[in-house]
Amino acid sequence: MSGLQGVNNSLFRLYEQYVGEADSAKDVYGYWVFIVGYLSGMLGVLIYILGPAQASGQQFLLREISITIASTGLAVALFGIVLLLPVRQRGIQASVVGLAVALGGVTWFVLAYPGSWAPNQGNPAVMAVYAVGCGALAGITALVPVLTGERAMLVENEGIDEHPPIMLGEAEEDAMFAVHRDDAGDWTWNVVHEEAMAAATGSAKTRPDAEDAIDALKEQIGNARLLEITTAAFRLYENAAEGWRWMLMRDDGSVVAESHGEFDARDGAEGDVSFLKDRAPTAEVVDIEGAAFNYRQDDDGWHWELLDDDRRPLASGVAAANSRSSSVDEAERAGDLLAAGRTIVVESFGVELYEAGDGWRWRIVDPEQRELVTSRDAFDGRRSAEAAAERVLDDLGDAGTTVAGDPTYEVYEDDDAWEWRLVDDADDVIARHPEPRADRASAEGEARELKSGATDADVVDVDGAAYETYPGAGSTAESEEWHWRLVTEDRSVVADSTEPHDSDEAAREGIERVRSQAAEADLIEFDEAAFQVYEAETGEWRWRLIDEDGAVMADSGAEHDSRGEATEAMFTLKEKAPDADIIEIDTAAFELFRDDDRGGWGWRLIDEAGKLIAEDPHVHDSRAGAREAMNELTSDLHADVRTMDAPAFQTYTDGEDWRWRFVLPENRTVAVSATAHPTRDDLHQSVSELRDDAAVASVFTVGELSVQLQETDEWRFKLLDRDRDVLADGEQSYETEDAVRGVVEDLRVDASDAPVFVQDAAMWVTQDDDGWQWELLSADRESLATGPEARRSSSEVVDQLERVQRLAPEAGEVDFGVASFEVYPEDEGDAPSWRWRLLDDGRTVVTEGATSYPSERAAREALDDVRELIGGASILEIDSAAFELHAEDDGWRWKLVDDNGDPMATSTQVYETRVEAREAMNTVKATAPDGWVNFAERQRV
Repeated sequence: MSGLQGVNNSLFRLYEQYVGEADSAKDVYGYWVFIVGYLSGMLGVLIYILGPAQASGQQFLLREISITIASTGLAVALFGIVLLLPVRQRGIQASVVGLAVALGGVTWFVLAYPGSWAPNQGNPAVMAVYAVGCGALAGITALVPVLTGERAMLVENEGIDEHPPIMLGEAEEDAMFAVHRDDAGDWTWNVVHEEAMAAATGSAKTRPDAEDAIDALKEQIGNARLLEITTAAFRLYENAAEGWRWMLMRDDGSVVAESHGEFDARDGAEGDVSFLKDRAPTAEVVDIEGAAFNYRQDDDGWHWELLDDDRRPLASGVAAANSRSSSVDEAERAGDLLAAGRTIVVESFGVELYEAGDGWRWRIVDPEQRELVTSRDAFDGRRSAEAAAERVLDDLGDAGTTVAGDPTYEVYEDDDAWEWRLVDDADDVIARHPEPRADRASAEGEARELKSGATDADVVDVDGAAYETYPGAGSTAESEEWHWRLVTEDRSVVADSTEPHDSDEAAREGIERVRSQAAEADLIEFDEAAFQVYEAETGEWRWRLIDEDGAVMADSGAEHDSRGEATEAMFTLKEKAPDADIIEIDTAAFELFRDDDRGGWGWRLIDEAGKLIAEDPHVHDSRAGAREAMNELTSDLHADVRTMDAPAFQTYTDGEDWRWRFVLPENRTVAVSATAHPTRDDLHQSVSELRDDAAVASVFTVGELSVQLQETDEWRFKLLDRDRDVLADGEQSYETEDAVRGVVEDLRVDASDAPVFVQDAAMWVTQDDDGWQWELLSADRESLATGPEARRSSSEVVDQLERVQRLAPEAGEVDFGVASFEVYPEDEGDAPSWRWRLLDDGRTVVTEGATSYPSERAAREALDDVRELIGGASILEIDSAAFELHAEDDGWRWKLVDDNGDPMATSTQVYETRVEAREAMNTVKATAPDGWVNFAERQRV
């Protein structure tokens, strides 16, 4: 008995114990509804009285709760009173409307209080709605009968059931229905005619319900016909849900089996019974030990499936075969592959190694076995292809994504050094780094220098050598600082200014001064130390002592008015260096000297006043090297002079072809051309085209691997290595850029965990919207078999596959045929039990036994008995109530069943002979329709 039914019975028991016998279920429910309403009302009043007296937020809340509970209880109590009164059905319906209105008023009050509730007047609209609802409840039983003058409009007319008068000698003695309580306290009855002849098969909760059941029985008894059941029979009937069913009964009325479902029409039930009578007697009992292959034919051909010992499918073939023998071959092939194949869990992607005509290749496939990426190159062996695939998988996570046609600065690392290149809109490399850098920031900085300066940079030519004036690092808006340098075509600095100038013009004047001084300068080489006497710019004379390496050892501490004074002061010191020569400077001079600080030789240009006006920016290993560098200056004294205050493209040749380098004002080369050009004009055209690409290109860091998106009619992608060589091509096309980027992102995130496998038969474990599933694929990706249903996790599917691989090699063959019996264990309860069922060729359950058995043997014995019953069973159709005579072990019994086949009454005793049972049945049939009802009251304790 369900929990709800138990509560219902308890309500009836308590009512009868403390109130009295209920005339109807409405009385019981009305009483308890009234009690609930009453208690709710009292609870609301108590909360209101016991709440805080002072005005506060808590007081308003408690008042709202108390008024809500009390007003709800009043409306519910009034509704309970309506149910207690003898009100007609339409009166109850009207009271339900009144209750709904009253509860609506309570809900409105909860929303309105206290904000829309006046202290002394309340809310008239809310109170009016509540009053209308309660008034309707009260008016159902009081006002309406008074106003209309018709008591029976809403209230039932009560009458008193009396026993029919007994007219002795004028009428036959009728049967009596003796109504009494059963052990559970419900109402039941017996038909009494001199003795109890029939008993109810059910019970009623209330006395009126028992009376209704007896009235229905009387009507059925009068029209019931006799069904002679001498052997087992199929009973066809239409149940209360207007669906047709059948049941197989023995001659004693016990049910052996029944239809597994309902049928819309009588023909369906008859067809089911005909199938059972034709096929069941000869149907075989199917036994599966471990697992077995089954073969069945559908509209599209033959199919195979692997079943376990509980007849549950473990695997099934995908394609239909033309014949059973072909299906058997396919099953054997799949069984071999299932036993030996590898299980591959493809959560997102898998990498397959396969042998092509030119060698081994690899490809990335998705869970639907679609080829996403295929290697462009073939490899000599499988291991080489595997290694290449693994490198790609390792690098995919850090791979960047570029779009072909979008100019890009690609920054990348090569052997612990950082480099960069500029790729134009035609996907050609047009510029690159001049030399590797130690860190990425430096490489990116060079790329950004080209990006920011390429648009406005001039194209300059250096023919041999050229003088360049340029702003120094210390230049500001208020104070300029300019320098000059002599550079060759390869940007080597031949000479550099020794001091800053305050303007470009001053720097140019410095260049002219060097030109004029160097043209007349003598070369001074020091074999030994020497004294020099020279005139300073201010007109005074000075001297200095220079060693054999050209280094200044001493200088006059004061200035002299004449050469003689300077010479006299010099001779004073010469006494301490008697071997030193005396050199008088009348013009500018080149000096070759050894620079101990930098560890080499250099040159410097001294004007006639002894002032340093130019020096060698480099050091040389020997005096000859310094002399050669000095000669280079003198040979280029008349080179062109230009101002270099902004970056510039400088052209040069590397033999026959023309190239360019991008030079900053401080003589730092940050970019060079990536390709050579046959003519100067071609080079200028290339620079012109480069300007736009360099300005709009984005700076992008690429790893060992990069992904390039391409748009033609649709979007595709390919994988490039660090040197922009294509490693693999995408095999699918996508409608939008977002779609292809989504696939690439999935590859970047998940491909590193992709399993690598050799092209061969395998069980693919993949996930879709329904869950995880497996599929057996041949080496050429042909789908051979699949699992029965999706699972919640990949581990469940792997466990299932392990079972399939264990059972498939030993699986036999089972044939369900057109119809087959199966004996199976039930899972219900602790004690083992067995049942039998009949299956058609599609393994759909046609019927199953109505009884369970303690062992498999008992179930098989019962099945053998059922086979015999089915063959000789007749077919009965029930369209109205009927009496049935049934033979039992100790005699005969009659039973009255309704048109659904459900028993309504049965004989109280077993009769020795069929004739006695029939006579008793006829007595009940003749007397019960006019029998009177006697209620046996139960004494109260």
